[in-house]
Amino acid sequence: MKVFAIAISLLFSSLAMSQSGYKVNDVTKNFQVNKILNYSASSSTFQQLNDKLLVVDFFGTWCIPCIRALPKLSALQEKYKGQINIVLVSDEPEEKLIAFIGKQKGFALPVIVDEQAMFTKLFQPPAYPYTAIVGKNGKVLAISAQEEMNEISIDKWLKEQESNNVMGMTKPDTDSAVTSSINIEKNIVEKSQNKLVQLSQDFMYAAKTGEQTTSFITSLKDLSMDELTATITNDNEKKAFWINLYNAYTNTALKNNPDQYSNRGKFFGNEFIEIAGKKFSLDGIEHGILRRSKIKWSLGYFNKLFPNKIEKRLRVDKLDYRLHFALNCGAKSCPPIAFYKSETIDQQLDLATKAYLTGEAEYDAATNIVKLPTLMSWFRRDFGGKRK
Repeated sequence: MKVFAIAISLLFSSLAMSQSGYKVNDVTKNFQVNKILNYSASSSTFQQLNDKLLVVDFFGTWCIPCIRALPKLSALQEKYKGQINIVLVSDEPEEKLIAFIGKQKGFALPVIVDEQAMFTKLFQPPAYPYTAIVGKNGKVLAISAQEEMNEISIDKWLKEQESNNVMGMTKPDTDSAVTSSINIEKNIVEKSQNKLVQLSQDFMYAAKTGEQTTSFITSLKDLSMDELTATITNDNEKKAFWINLYNAYTNTALKNNPDQYSNRGKFFGNEFIEIAGKKFSLDGIEHGILRRSKIKWSLGYFNKLFPNKIEKRLRVDKLDYRLHFALNCGAKSCPPIAFYKSETIDQQLDLATKAYLTGEAEYDAATNIVKLPTLMSWFRRDFGGKRK
């Protein structure tokens, strides 16, 4: 079956993708940490933070799996007080992080403001949450999935750390050592140059972080269709704009009334979205605009016979299967993307694909069988189709 061959190729290419950031058994370097919130000092160095077993957790205030993991991390920090340091790292703006901390009850974990992407460049997380465990001699002991963050694992890493110390591993260099050869594109909070893509970015970010969204909804409603079509012109702009809006409206609607999701057909088919004087449903955005007038329940094989003029005017020229991994991320992990940007949409969709398949696909090495998420069966023709 061609769809499974494509999925296997995607899965293995994502898992094999070279990552020049720190890996297990690497020894970290020391560097300056300029901004730390919720901590006894406003700045520090990596080595000072690493005076105990260090848990470095990359997160985003917009990342649902990240937020769900915070109570467990807080409980582990409390239980192992004096033995471990857990620090959160985000490259979102300082004011966003301050506002996030202010909304949390009993939140005690330090938050590193990584606006210059110092940590991000060194560790290069492919998805969030992403957790690196560093022994106090500077050696990376593990890259941990959230389900592995438990007392059994902490005890194991503490023993491993002591074993390494007995063997006399060298401490990390005291020089600031972020090498110029490290290069990672920073996609998380960079704005598009396209004003309407930027509007969709701001809306998506506000919706995911629980901020006010009324002004964005009004601005989109008040657009003219001519302005929309004159500004959003190519497939990269269309994908970024409509993916952002799909995710933003989904988050906003479910925040206002979570019970809507109990009737999914009605929720996704309801034309509650008004843009440029026209009403759209989530299904209309996904299957009409982003999937280029596909019939929803046709496994991707059949197009609408008579799509309306607005849909034909707004839709992409070519369907991109990666959009399925970007719409309303519900996977175990999320790509490190707060919103999509037309100028870097290809790289971002690759990240989304990698994050989704790594978290959702399962490979059994003994049988050489890959178990794929159901999503890929629902839209199998989008992924290349099926053949005997």
